Amino acid sequence: MRRSTLHLLRCPSCAAGSLVPADDVAEPKVIFGPVRCLGCRATWAVHEGLIDLAPERQRSKGLQQAMELPWVARSWEKYVRPAVDAVLTRGQLDRDSEYVAMRSMLGTPLAPVIDLGCGPGLFLKRLVRELPDVNVIGVDLSRPMIEEAMAQFRELQLAADFVRAEAPPLPFLDASLGGILASGMVHFVADLHGLLVEARRVLKPRGKLVASTYEASTAARRLHERAGLHPRTEEQLKREAESAGFIHFQRIRTGPVMVWSAELP
Repeated sequence: MRRSTLHLLRCPSCAAGSLVPADDVAEPKVIFGPVRCLGCRATWAVHEGLIDLAPERQRSKGLQQAMELPWVARSWEKYVRPAVDAVLTRGQLDRDSEYVAMRSMLGTPLAPVIDLGCGPGLFLKRLVRELPDVNVIGVDLSRPMIEEAMAQFRELQLAADFVRAEAPPLPFLDASLGGILASGMVHFVADLHGLLVEARRVLKPRGKLVASTYEASTAARRLHERAGLHPRTEEQLKREAESAGFIHFQRIRTGPVMVWSAELP
């Protein structure tokens, strides 16, 4: 893990302290061993560019549980994601079009960017290639997904750091990021307001949150919620974003799918 990435992180235990290498002697640019919190002294493991900041928790349920299966992670890009998209989006938005829309809304950030819910790195790979001068970081809760992303990055000889963490909260310092990309992630989050408040905290002024999600009919919504999904309407997304302090809400809609963005003042 690069030291520049470590300097962006906040200890999830005390939600206050910065993280530094446990043996902070040689001031290395790349961190391999454990890191510690300057505040509460908690330690966290770093291995091959991955820092694990996820707390111990109960077993996941519904579709989130499926995301933590190794075979799902390995087949996500080629089989599972296209099948999920076909069901949720009714085949009206392909992955390339989604990425182009999200990338256009993100613009060219001048500070680090996180791919929140990066999965096996489908969009992360493209961001790293297109933003060579920006620190792009993959964040996900599923260890198999992150491990699959890391394997693909090694094979393609691409460089990125990865953070395993729950969201919300976000394990980053206040005003430390220039952008947040969240493809197909927010409908897995029950506490949307909490996520948006955290996004506002970690983004710099003029920083952008860009996300994609979908809307379900009233009749189908209860079925989706039983599967651990939380589809929202455009009105709900805009209201929650403005309540959290964002401005300039925009959206591109294709059938039930929305690619949307909001910006900090």
